Amino acid sequence: MSGTSSPDVVAVLNPISGGGVARARWAAVAKELARREVTARVEESESGAQARRLAEEAAASGALTVAVGGDGQIREVAAGVLRVPGAPMGIVTAGRGNDMARHLRLPDDPAAVAEVLCDGLRRDLDVLTIGDEIAVGNVYMGLDSVATELINRLRWMGPLAYRLAPAVAALRWKPADFRIEVDGAVFSGPVHMVVVANSGWYGSGLHMVPSAAADNGRIDVLAVDGARNKLRLISAMGEAKTGAHVARAEVLTFSGQEITVSADRPVPVHADGDYLQELPVTVGIRKAVLPVLVPR
Repeated sequence: MSGTSSPDVVAVLNPISGGGVARARWAAVAKELARREVTARVEESESGAQARRLAEEAAASGALTVAVGGDGQIREVAAGVLRVPGAPMGIVTAGRGNDMARHLRLPDDPAAVAEVLCDGLRRDLDVLTIGDEIAVGNVYMGLDSVATELINRLRWMGPLAYRLAPAVAALRWKPADFRIEVDGAVFSGPVHMVVVANSGWYGSGLHMVPSAAADNGRIDVLAVDGARNKLRLISAMGEAKTGAHVARAEVLTFSGQEITVSADRPVPVHADGDYLQELPVTVGIRKAVLPVLVPR
Protein backbone atom coordinates (compact mmCIF):
# COMPACT_ATOMS: atom_id res chain seq x y z
CA MET A 1 0.00 0.00 0.00
CA SER A 2 2.55 2.56 1.13
CA GLY A 3 6.06 3.09 -0.13
CA THR A 4 7.10 5.30 2.79
CA SER A 5 8.61 4.38 6.14
CA SER A 6 5.28 5.03 7.88
CA PRO A 7 3.14 1.91 8.33
CA ASP A 8 -0.05 1.44 6.36
CA VAL A 9 -1.76 -0.08 9.40
CA VAL A 10 -1.36 0.55 13.12
CA ALA A 11 -2.97 -2.00 15.44
CA VAL A 12 -3.89 -0.85 18.95
CA LEU A 13 -3.99 -4.10 20.92
CA ASN A 14 -5.33 -4.89 24.37
CA PRO A 15 -3.05 -7.71 25.58
CA ILE A 16 -5.57 -9.04 28.13
CA SER A 17 -8.55 -9.21 25.75
CA GLY A 18 -10.16 -12.61 25.44
CA GLY A 19 -7.99 -14.07 28.17
CA GLY A 20 -4.80 -13.11 26.35
CA VAL A 21 -5.54 -14.27 22.79
CA ALA A 22 -5.16 -10.82 21.21
CA ARG A 23 -1.43 -11.12 20.43
CA ALA A 24 -1.89 -14.43 18.63
CA ARG A 25 -4.95 -13.14 16.75
CA TRP A 26 -3.06 -10.08 15.55
CA ALA A 27 0.06 -12.06 14.61
CA ALA A 28 -2.00 -14.24 12.28
CA VAL A 29 -3.63 -11.21 10.64
CA ALA A 30 -0.29 -9.35 10.39
CA LYS A 31 1.18 -12.36 8.56
CA GLU A 32 -1.63 -12.15 6.01
CA LEU A 33 -1.12 -8.39 5.62
CA ALA A 34 2.61 -8.94 5.00
CA ARG A 35 1.73 -11.42 2.22
CA ARG A 36 -0.15 -8.54 0.62
CA GLU A 37 2.85 -6.21 1.08
CA VAL A 38 0.99 -4.10 3.62
CA THR A 39 3.20 -2.68 6.34
CA ALA A 40 1.89 -2.83 9.89
CA ARG A 41 2.93 -1.89 13.40
CA VAL A 42 1.35 -2.98 16.67
CA GLU A 43 1.01 -0.86 19.81
CA GLU A 44 -0.12 -2.45 23.06
CA SER A 45 -2.35 -0.41 25.35
CA GLU A 46 -2.32 -0.80 29.12
CA SER A 47 -5.36 1.42 29.76
CA GLY A 48 -8.32 2.96 28.01
CA ALA A 49 -6.67 6.36 28.04
CA GLN A 50 -3.53 4.98 26.40
CA ALA A 51 -5.60 3.17 23.76
CA ARG A 52 -7.32 6.44 22.89
CA ARG A 53 -4.01 8.31 22.64
CA LEU A 54 -2.39 5.63 20.48
CA ALA A 55 -5.44 5.50 18.22
CA GLU A 56 -5.51 9.26 17.78
CA GLU A 57 -1.80 9.33 16.92
CA ALA A 58 -2.21 6.50 14.41
CA ALA A 59 -5.21 8.13 12.76
CA ALA A 60 -3.43 11.49 12.56
CA SER A 61 -0.47 9.82 10.84
CA GLY A 62 -2.73 8.66 8.01
CA ALA A 63 -2.53 4.97 8.91
CA LEU A 64 -5.55 2.70 9.13
CA THR A 65 -6.13 2.33 12.87
CA VAL A 66 -7.18 -1.17 13.92
CA ALA A 67 -8.70 -2.11 17.28
CA VAL A 68 -7.50 -5.54 18.40
CA GLY A 69 -9.55 -6.79 21.33
CA GLY A 70 -13.12 -6.95 22.53
CA ASP A 71 -16.01 -4.51 22.53
CA GLY A 72 -14.38 -2.36 25.21
CA GLN A 73 -11.21 -1.98 23.14
CA ILE A 74 -13.28 -1.07 20.08
CA ARG A 75 -14.94 1.69 22.10
CA GLU A 76 -11.61 3.08 23.35
CA VAL A 77 -9.96 3.00 19.93
CA ALA A 78 -13.03 4.56 18.32
CA ALA A 79 -12.88 7.42 20.83
CA GLY A 80 -9.32 8.15 19.71
CA VAL A 81 -10.03 7.80 15.99
CA LEU A 82 -12.98 10.19 16.28
CA ARG A 83 -10.56 12.95 17.28
CA VAL A 84 -9.34 12.85 13.64
CA PRO A 85 -12.50 13.57 11.57
CA GLY A 86 -12.98 11.17 8.69
CA ALA A 87 -10.23 8.77 9.75
CA PRO A 88 -11.15 5.11 9.10
CA MET A 89 -10.97 2.24 11.56
CA GLY A 90 -10.61 -1.52 11.31
CA ILE A 91 -11.42 -4.26 13.80
CA VAL A 92 -9.72 -7.55 14.66
CA THR A 93 -11.88 -9.49 17.09
CA ALA A 94 -10.11 -10.84 20.16
CA GLY A 95 -12.58 -10.43 23.02
CA ARG A 96 -14.90 -12.66 25.01
CA GLY A 97 -18.20 -11.45 23.56
CA ASN A 98 -17.28 -9.82 20.22
CA ASP A 99 -20.81 -8.52 19.81
CA MET A 100 -19.95 -5.46 17.72
CA ALA A 101 -18.10 -7.71 15.28
CA ARG A 102 -21.17 -9.95 15.19
CA HIS A 103 -23.37 -6.98 14.32
CA LEU A 104 -21.01 -5.89 11.55
CA ARG A 105 -20.61 -9.49 10.32
CA LEU A 106 -16.86 -9.30 10.50
CA PRO A 107 -14.95 -12.48 9.63
CA ASP A 108 -12.86 -14.51 12.04
CA ASP A 109 -10.45 -16.13 9.59
CA PRO A 110 -7.13 -14.17 9.49
CA ALA A 111 -6.98 -14.10 5.68
CA ALA A 112 -10.55 -12.82 5.47
CA VAL A 113 -9.83 -10.21 8.15
CA ALA A 114 -6.79 -9.01 6.20
CA GLU A 115 -8.92 -8.77 3.06
CA VAL A 116 -11.38 -6.50 4.88
CA LEU A 117 -8.56 -4.30 6.16
CA CYS A 118 -7.10 -3.99 2.65
CA ASP A 119 -10.24 -3.76 0.55
CA GLY A 120 -13.24 -3.51 2.83
CA LEU A 121 -16.35 -1.43 2.38
CA ARG A 122 -16.45 1.77 4.42
CA ARG A 123 -19.54 1.86 6.66
CA ASP A 124 -20.12 5.16 8.45
CA LEU A 125 -21.40 4.27 11.92
CA ASP A 126 -23.32 6.30 14.45
CA VAL A 127 -21.96 6.48 17.99
CA LEU A 128 -23.88 7.03 21.21
CA THR A 129 -22.80 9.89 23.47
CA ILE A 130 -22.85 9.90 27.26
CA GLY A 131 -21.46 13.27 28.31
CA ASP A 132 -17.85 13.23 27.07
CA GLU A 133 -17.90 9.44 26.65
CA ILE A 134 -19.09 7.37 23.70
CA ALA A 135 -20.48 3.91 23.08
CA VAL A 136 -20.23 2.08 19.77
CA GLY A 137 -22.47 -0.85 20.70
CA ASN A 138 -24.86 -0.29 23.58
CA VAL A 139 -25.43 1.48 26.90
CA TYR A 140 -27.33 -0.53 29.48
CA MET A 141 -28.47 -0.39 33.08
CA GLY A 142 -30.33 -2.56 35.55
CA LEU A 143 -30.04 -6.31 35.93
CA ASP A 144 -27.79 -6.55 32.86
CA SER A 145 -25.29 -3.96 34.13
CA VAL A 146 -25.20 -5.70 37.52
CA ALA A 147 -24.61 -8.99 35.68
CA THR A 148 -21.81 -7.39 33.63
CA GLU A 149 -19.99 -6.41 36.81
CA LEU A 150 -20.17 -10.06 37.90
CA ILE A 151 -19.00 -11.22 34.45
CA ASN A 152 -15.96 -8.96 34.78
CA ARG A 153 -15.15 -10.57 38.13
CA LEU A 154 -15.43 -14.01 36.51
CA ARG A 155 -13.12 -13.35 33.54
CA TRP A 156 -11.19 -16.52 34.33
CA MET A 157 -14.25 -18.60 33.36
CA GLY A 158 -14.23 -17.42 29.74
CA PRO A 159 -17.50 -17.60 27.76
CA LEU A 160 -19.20 -19.57 30.56
CA ALA A 161 -19.27 -16.36 32.62
CA TYR A 162 -21.79 -14.89 30.14
CA ARG A 163 -24.25 -17.64 30.98
CA LEU A 164 -23.62 -18.10 34.71
CA ALA A 165 -23.39 -14.45 35.83
CA PRO A 166 -26.85 -13.35 34.54
CA ALA A 167 -28.52 -16.28 36.30
CA VAL A 168 -26.77 -15.51 39.59
CA ALA A 169 -27.51 -11.79 39.27
CA ALA A 170 -31.18 -12.49 38.47
CA LEU A 171 -31.62 -14.51 41.65
CA ARG A 172 -30.48 -11.51 43.71
CA TRP A 173 -32.18 -8.78 41.68
CA LYS A 174 -35.22 -6.71 42.63
CA PRO A 175 -36.59 -4.28 40.01
CA ALA A 176 -36.03 -0.56 40.51
CA ASP A 177 -38.54 2.17 39.72
CA PHE A 178 -37.24 3.71 36.51
CA ARG A 179 -38.12 6.87 34.62
CA ILE A 180 -37.33 6.62 30.89
CA GLU A 181 -37.68 9.76 28.78
CA VAL A 182 -37.43 9.39 25.00
CA ASP A 183 -37.54 12.68 23.09
CA GLY A 184 -39.83 14.12 25.76
CA ALA A 185 -42.20 11.14 26.08
CA VAL A 186 -41.99 9.50 29.51
CA PHE A 187 -42.43 5.93 30.75
CA SER A 188 -42.17 5.24 34.48
CA GLY A 189 -42.57 2.15 36.60
CA PRO A 190 -40.73 -0.92 37.86
CA VAL A 191 -38.16 -2.14 35.34
CA HIS A 192 -35.67 -5.01 35.30
CA MET A 193 -33.34 -3.57 32.66
CA VAL A 194 -32.95 -0.87 30.03
CA VAL A 195 -30.82 -1.26 26.89
CA VAL A 196 -30.05 1.90 24.89
CA ALA A 197 -28.86 0.36 21.65
CA ASN A 198 -26.69 1.25 18.70
CA SER A 199 -25.83 -2.28 17.56
CA GLY A 200 -28.45 -4.19 19.57
CA TRP A 201 -26.15 -7.20 20.14
CA TYR A 202 -24.58 -7.89 23.51
CA GLY A 203 -23.99 -10.58 26.14
CA SER A 204 -21.93 -12.76 23.75
CA GLY A 205 -24.52 -13.35 21.08
CA LEU A 206 -27.84 -12.05 22.42
CA HIS A 207 -29.82 -10.14 19.76
CA MET A 208 -31.29 -7.97 22.48
CA VAL A 209 -32.61 -5.08 20.36
CA PRO A 210 -33.26 -6.46 16.86
CA SER A 211 -34.50 -3.11 15.53
CA ALA A 212 -31.13 -1.47 16.19
CA ALA A 213 -28.51 -0.83 13.52
CA ALA A 214 -25.32 1.14 14.02
CA ASP A 215 -26.01 3.32 11.00
CA ASN A 216 -29.79 3.88 11.15
CA GLY A 217 -29.53 7.41 12.59
CA ARG A 218 -31.60 6.72 15.70
CA ILE A 219 -31.34 5.27 19.19
CA ASP A 220 -33.35 2.10 19.82
CA VAL A 221 -34.37 1.33 23.39
CA LEU A 222 -35.59 -1.85 25.03
CA ALA A 223 -36.91 -2.14 28.59
CA VAL A 224 -38.23 -5.16 30.48
CA ASP A 225 -41.24 -4.46 32.67
CA GLY A 226 -40.41 -5.20 36.31
CA ALA A 227 -44.03 -5.82 37.27
CA ARG A 228 -43.69 -9.29 35.73
CA ASN A 229 -41.96 -12.00 37.76
CA LYS A 230 -38.34 -12.97 37.27
CA LEU A 231 -39.19 -16.39 35.84
CA ARG A 232 -40.72 -14.63 32.83
CA LEU A 233 -37.59 -12.49 32.60
CA ILE A 234 -35.35 -15.56 32.53
CA SER A 235 -37.59 -17.14 29.89
CA ALA A 236 -37.43 -13.96 27.79
CA MET A 237 -33.64 -13.95 27.95
CA GLY A 238 -33.68 -17.49 26.61
CA GLU A 239 -35.37 -16.16 23.48
CA ALA A 240 -32.93 -13.28 23.02
CA LYS A 241 -30.55 -15.37 20.88
CA THR A 242 -33.01 -14.99 18.02
CA GLY A 243 -34.68 -11.73 19.03
CA ALA A 244 -38.03 -13.49 19.55
CA HIS A 245 -38.32 -12.01 23.06
CA VAL A 246 -39.47 -8.64 21.68
CA ALA A 247 -42.94 -10.13 21.02
CA ARG A 248 -43.52 -10.60 24.75
CA ALA A 249 -45.89 -8.25 26.58
CA GLU A 250 -43.27 -7.45 29.23
CA VAL A 251 -40.75 -6.23 26.63
CA LEU A 252 -41.17 -2.52 25.83
CA THR A 253 -39.47 -0.80 22.88
CA PHE A 254 -38.91 2.86 22.03
CA SER A 255 -36.77 4.87 19.60
CA GLY A 256 -35.60 8.46 19.45
CA GLN A 257 -32.68 10.88 19.39
CA GLU A 258 -32.11 11.52 23.10
CA ILE A 259 -32.78 9.18 26.01
CA THR A 260 -32.69 10.09 29.71
CA VAL A 261 -32.93 7.34 32.33
CA SER A 262 -33.14 7.65 36.10
CA ALA A 263 -34.16 5.34 38.96
CA ASP A 264 -35.14 5.43 42.61
CA ARG A 265 -31.87 3.85 43.74
CA PRO A 266 -28.25 3.71 42.54
CA VAL A 267 -27.96 1.57 39.41
CA PRO A 268 -24.71 1.14 37.45
CA VAL A 269 -24.52 2.24 33.82
CA HIS A 270 -22.31 0.24 31.46
CA ALA A 271 -21.22 0.85 27.88
CA ASP A 272 -19.80 -1.92 25.69
CA GLY A 273 -18.90 -4.00 28.73
CA ASP A 274 -17.31 -1.23 30.79
CA TYR A 275 -18.63 0.65 33.80
CA LEU A 276 -19.33 4.35 33.12
CA GLN A 277 -21.28 5.83 36.01
CA GLU A 278 -24.40 5.50 38.14
CA LEU A 279 -27.86 6.67 37.05
CA PRO A 280 -29.16 9.15 35.99
CA VAL A 281 -27.79 9.21 32.47
CA THR A 282 -28.60 10.99 29.21
CA VAL A 283 -27.66 9.30 25.93
CA GLY A 284 -27.48 11.14 22.62
CA ILE A 285 -26.30 10.23 19.13
CA ARG A 286 -23.68 11.40 16.63
CA LYS A 287 -24.71 10.21 13.20
CA ALA A 288 -22.43 8.63 10.59
CA VAL A 289 -19.19 9.84 12.21
CA LEU A 290 -17.14 6.62 12.53
CA PRO A 291 -15.97 5.01 9.26
CA VAL A 292 -15.37 1.30 9.90
CA LEU A 293 -14.21 -1.23 7.30
CA VAL A 294 -16.59 -4.17 6.84
CA PRO A 295 -16.82 -7.02 4.31
CA ARG A 296 -17.99 -6.19 0.81
